[in-house]
Amino acid sequence: MQWPGFLAALEHRGFRLLWAGAFLSSIGTWVQDVALSWLIHTQTGDPLYLGLRRFAQDMPLLALMLVGGAFADRVDRRMILLVSQILQMSLAALLAFLYFTGHLGIVAILVIAFLAGLTQSQSAPTYQAVLPTLVSRDRIANAVALNSLQFNLSRAIGPVIAGILLAKVGTGVCFLTNTGSFTLVILVLLSIRFSSPSKATGSFAQTLREGIHHVARTPILKTLTLLVAAASFLGFPLMTFLPTFAGDVLKTGASGYSLLLTSLGVGAIIGAVTTAQRGSAAGRGRLTLVYLAVFGVVTMGAVLSRWQWVSMVFLVGSGYTLTTALSTISSLVQEHTPDELRGRVMSIFGLAFRGGLPIGSLIAGVLVRRAGVPAVMAVSSALLLVVAVWLLLRHRDLRAL
Repeated sequence: MQWPGFLAALEHRGFRLLWAGAFLSSIGTWVQDVALSWLIHTQTGDPLYLGLRRFAQDMPLLALMLVGGAFADRVDRRMILLVSQILQMSLAALLAFLYFTGHLGIVAILVIAFLAGLTQSQSAPTYQAVLPTLVSRDRIANAVALNSLQFNLSRAIGPVIAGILLAKVGTGVCFLTNTGSFTLVILVLLSIRFSSPSKATGSFAQTLREGIHHVARTPILKTLTLLVAAASFLGFPLMTFLPTFAGDVLKTGASGYSLLLTSLGVGAIIGAVTTAQRGSAAGRGRLTLVYLAVFGVVTMGAVLSRWQWVSMVFLVGSGYTLTTALSTISSLVQEHTPDELRGRVMSIFGLAFRGGLPIGSLIAGVLVRRAGVPAVMAVSSALLLVVAVWLLLRHRDLRAL
């Protein structure tokens, strides 16, 4: 079957199956994430706990993602992914059980979030290392963009499903929905034939050092990794505090929160499709910095607005620009990484990408209690605008990519 240009990577059977499985699983994850965020907001009324939950889930990534990347270059990647999916399915089922039995308090939520992050610290770099092996080299950029597309499609669809389920049948069913979503991923992993790249040799410590030294000695990889860390730290807390923004600032409740997330998702879908269509075209480095700068501007407009529809319009722009920038950065890193180091390099990139979120959310959570969501998010967006403009003016190698 001949796929359209922006879907070209789906011509590869293995990638197509993994994409479909990841898409359905991501929908389930977003359904659970929205339900948990709203549950925390209604139970505690304290935005700090939203930041704590995000920090608890992503904290293991800070500590163990580098280890996960080293394992991905030494151990059977299929086994790592299978074990991770089974564990995450079990944790979703545990959430449902505790909720229905009346024992799901904030402590249990934080512990389960930490355990989920622990499993993801091993599976995330492995998944990123597997993606390019399922497509031809000239379609790596397209595959990365399509991976972003499935994530953002699920981010648009998942909150809508969560909103319906929360209104009609309650929070517990959201957790059961996520539990079931892992089934297809497990079946897909059992059916795909993975390539076997040459495995890293030497001690485990040497394996770790090789990956770190490679990124440190490769200027463009180092710059892209630091850039994605800044974007994560300053941009991603926006999603963490949308429940507080919808509930306390806009006064639109769970339905308003769901619509805000959906607006972000719609913009992200458009951005992912645009990036997939663009592929490996020249000028992506300069374009990335422009989009990050625009993200800062439109996000300030979203959080400073006091009207639901105005915030939604601006958030479409936020989703579009941030997704386009981050997808492009990810594809550039993949294209500049040798296969034998892919697990370790992507774990370092993933640490920067995911690590900025819990730290940014925790710090922002403390500040939000004092200054409110609009002020804190507006300052964060303005800082990201400054970073992007500075690099656009000063970093010639990045502009030339």
